[in-house]
Amino acid sequence: MSTDRETTRIVRSWLEDGVTQLPDTILDSVLDELPATPQRRATWWPARRLPHVHTSVKVGLAAVIVVAAMLVGYTYFASPSVGDPSRTTPTASPDVLPRSGDLAAGPYEIEGASVPVHISFDLGDGWAACSQNMLEQGVCRIGPSETPRSIVGVAFPVVENVVADPCDATTLLDPPVGPSVDDLVTALSELDGFSATAPEDVTVGGYPAKRLTVTAPANVDDTCELGTWATSQRTNGVGEGEANDLYVVDVDGERIVIAMSYFIPNAGQEDLDEAQRVIDSIRIEP
Repeated sequence: MSTDRETTRIVRSWLEDGVTQLPDTILDSVLDELPATPQRRATWWPARRLPHVHTSVKVGLAAVIVVAAMLVGYTYFASPSVGDPSRTTPTASPDVLPRSGDLAAGPYEIEGASVPVHISFDLGDGWAACSQNMLEQGVCRIGPSETPRSIVGVAFPVVENVVADPCDATTLLDPPVGPSVDDLVTALSELDGFSATAPEDVTVGGYPAKRLTVTAPANVDDTCELGTWATSQRTNGVGEGEANDLYVVDVDGERIVIAMSYFIPNAGQEDLDEAQRVIDSIRIEP
């Protein structure tokens, strides 16, 4: 078999195998055939001319050039391109969560410099904005007209303290609850008359958190106005039997709270699952 045919056969086999580098034997066979006549370096760049070479060398050199060109094209067009916008699905910029109104499905973010970290999340269909104020922004799913209360809500309160007496929303702990995650979890777990599950370690938005469920008593007298935690603007009130799945997150020393609130008789599993999907989608940036 001639050298020309052998070179062509090997080149074709490598192309069929999808390789990205020529074998040394092919390169060496071509380079060995090139004339070794010394060339004087020019002081300027004339038009390039290929030297006169043997026909077999031309075939080998042409094969190398073709393979190189094809491999460059293969690398450019077929290889995954990290960071290439044309090869990635762009993520829509989140909308700032409004104070009220129905919400279209998509990404949203919490507004306000008063919130210590940047929080964004994704919503499906059926959500509305129901923020109390800039320190208690949130979303909720509203029940039918005969059930005016929200079925389930997800809120992001900037909690600073906890009530001393759940029936007296005007009296807060003094001294105030401490700044750590454990300080707030302990205070919430000890709300008088409320039931609380044991805190468990979880992760929210890539940050460590404690999760617990705090449930208000089902029957209280008319003089009791149930309260729980407080921001710098107001104390949060709850209804009889209301449950709150609380996530207390440590974001590099900043404590944030996420509350998923619902009334057990009204909340269906589908709505609870939707709320959990919102929490699972949360993204946090310090």
